[in-house]
Amino acid sequence: MNFVSTFNQVFMLFALILIGYTANKKKLITQNLNKELSNIVLYITLPCLIIKSMQYEFSIQMLKSSIGIIIISIAMYLMSILISFLVIKNIDVKGKVKDILQYLIIFPNVGFMGYPVISAIYGDSGVFYTALFNMPFNILVWSFGVMIMSRHSEESSDMNLKKIIINPGMLAIIIGYTLFLLSIKIPTPIYNILNVLANTTTPMSMILVGSILAQSSINDALKNKYLLIVSCLRLLIIPFIVYFTLKNVFHLNGLLLGIPSIVSGMPSAANCAIFATKYENDHILASQGIFITTLLSVITIPLIVFLMNNKY
Repeated sequence: MNFVSTFNQVFMLFALILIGYTANKKKLITQNLNKELSNIVLYITLPCLIIKSMQYEFSIQMLKSSIGIIIISIAMYLMSILISFLVIKNIDVKGKVKDILQYLIIFPNVGFMGYPVISAIYGDSGVFYTALFNMPFNILVWSFGVMIMSRHSEESSDMNLKKIIINPGMLAIIIGYTLFLLSIKIPTPIYNILNVLANTTTPMSMILVGSILAQSSINDALKNKYLLIVSCLRLLIIPFIVYFTLKNVFHLNGLLLGIPSIVSGMPSAANCAIFATKYENDHILASQGIFITTLLSVITIPLIVFLMNNKY
């Protein structure tokens, strides 16, 4: 896909974010509705998108590529964790602020931003590999992520294998990938239902992101130098390291290059604020971090795509 087409897709997503932002400011979407929309996306439409996008005939090539994308994802998260420790160690932050900044650096927003952006650029095949790329995220967020958020909290950590495996995204990946491995085709009536629901994921997710952004103050976020450092790492430095390593060291191209590069440049995960609230951490700082990284990603995501299209 050329740069103009990609920019048009990203601009469309930005327009949907703006609609959500305006709707919240006009009180058409409330905070309670945000929670309900989040549940609809995470528990219904996104799993439908994942399962539907994995409806491919089994092939050895796709199997090899899927294993490769999971290995790349694991390496990317290990790198992000290492970077987060190095950064936190060298800036003057402690306690809950340290927890939030580290979480913001490590975990990208794949659910609400990653899938829609990849779907807009690469279509169903992109979502197929993105779902697999997201498997380490699902494991880490319920283990290492919970550990980070709860280490300065009186709220007990509830890490367990059940939460790691039994969540909507992970279950959808397991179901979809099993169907792919066995080359099982979903009956047409059921596939049509999945398709209709899957098609609502992108507009609903983007409107939801916009509505969430409307509840934060841009001035407070922009004045926080630590959040600007986090934004630079999350949106530029990490994806550029991923891109140049995969391209120049491992000589990858196509989806194995594009998906890790783009997904690694997503804004900070929206569940940072949710976990911060649950574990009595700094949910205000978490919301500001999500806000500023999401806002700036409207510029940086097309920049990453431009870089890839020009083959630097």
